[in-house]
Amino acid sequence: MIKHPKLLSTASEIKELAQKLSQSNVIAFDTEFIRENTFFPVVEIIQVATDSESWLIDAAAFKKGHRAGVAGAFDPAIQPLLHVFANKAILKIVHAAQGDQECLYTSFGAVASPTFDTSVGASLCGYGDSVGLGRLLKLVLDVTIGKGHARTNWSVRPLPAQLMDYAHADVEFLVSLGKELLSRLEKLGRKSWALELSAKWEDPMLYQIDVEGIARKLGRGGKLDKRGYSALLELVRWREDRVRHLNLPRRWVADDAVLVDLATVRPKDIEHLSSFRGLNKGELAKSGQAILEALARGAKAAETVVPPRAERLEAPSLEESQVLDLVKCYVGILADRHRIAAKHLMTTSQLLALLRHKIEAPQDLVKHEILSEDAARLIGAELIAFLAGKRGLFIEHNGQGSRIGIMERGGERS
Repeated sequence: MIKHPKLLSTASEIKELAQKLSQSNVIAFDTEFIRENTFFPVVEIIQVATDSESWLIDAAAFKKGHRAGVAGAFDPAIQPLLHVFANKAILKIVHAAQGDQECLYTSFGAVASPTFDTSVGASLCGYGDSVGLGRLLKLVLDVTIGKGHARTNWSVRPLPAQLMDYAHADVEFLVSLGKELLSRLEKLGRKSWALELSAKWEDPMLYQIDVEGIARKLGRGGKLDKRGYSALLELVRWREDRVRHLNLPRRWVADDAVLVDLATVRPKDIEHLSSFRGLNKGELAKSGQAILEALARGAKAAETVVPPRAERLEAPSLEESQVLDLVKCYVGILADRHRIAAKHLMTTSQLLALLRHKIEAPQDLVKHEILSEDAARLIGAELIAFLAGKRGLFIEHNGQGSRIGIMERGGERS
């Protein structure tokens, strides 16, 4: 692997790099960013690699800061690299893609597509959920890289040689890792499943202001009436604009609990507003009037707002709870046997629906949104057999311990 020993920071270097990357149909990328004191992730380094070379880009050299909105202002000199990330003919390998995609979008208004997330691939190949890159490289390629560097200050310039090595290590084996996992997924019949799950983080809407989505989440308890929920909508809108304008973490302006309390009480003046804990004095002085105006807008719009219904799922009966425990155990065994993370098969929220619908065939599991199509193909028939009493669980003891196994109706054990 050729590891290029400098940070690329000029238009000509980016153009030359983009031309090289465009000659490959598979590349890898990663980002190094800082976010402790900001709303937007502050991307400092972008690493890219083919199967034979790796480069480091000084992302800070192409940024011009954030504006109130979504993406930061940036130097168009980085566009050739962004075009590579958007090139549909080039598959981009990335590990745990969410943070990297958010960095690209909020800094440069772009997302990489198509992508293959090796974290997703690992969970579909039996390596567990959320396995770290270092451990995954060791397990799949028998490659050892340096320990994590989550607290590293990547804004230092010049970047020390040790950090340059760390940055290269995150991508220099990533193409090989991606290809190996894709090969294994192909044999398992799960490649398209992995690519579909990886594509989740390619949606730009995930990184834009979602006032209604945040308000629905905060108002899910059903305690707010129309006026309260309308006020909450306007308060969320104020805060989301404010944190983007200041580029500060949400909690530094007003945390979720404060917004819900304000929406519930709806103070009418600054004196009343100042009694709320969680609003610091400085923010109150700067935004007190804006908060009162948001509450006033909420009051005017109250009659047209529909609050979210409280999620009151009927609790399982004692008998159902016992069955759910058995089904959960059985699904866990199937996940182990099929070498796949259990979360891709069924979640706890889907278990009760499984018991309360008439299930006769795998397509019924998909119809009632109990399993995805991929999960139904993989374990649908086995799950139905278990529910129908054609399969059971048994405990086997041996000299070294015990294990839970699966028994067919005829007595055959596995």
